[in-house]
Amino acid sequence: MPVISPTVHSQQISRELECQRALEDEFLVLTALAEEAGWSWQEIALAMMELTEQYVAAMRPGSAMEARSLLRMHSKSLH
Repeated sequence: MPVISPTVHSQQISRELECQRALEDEFLVLTALAEEAGWSWQEIALAMMELTEQYVAAMRPGSAMEARSLLRMHSKSLH
């Protein structure tokens, strides 16, 4: 996996865009693998949104430990 560390340390918008660019290649690989496994783009998009919601919940103070354990339990392969 390529290095995806931030190089912008100030302007929030610049950091968000840089993060998107840093994650984009791996995101495209992941979605391509899912498509090759037979998932539709709609199914992939919905799954990614659900995983994003779970990630956000896991990062919230107070619920981090519980949500992280749920994320691990719900980890599934693309097959």
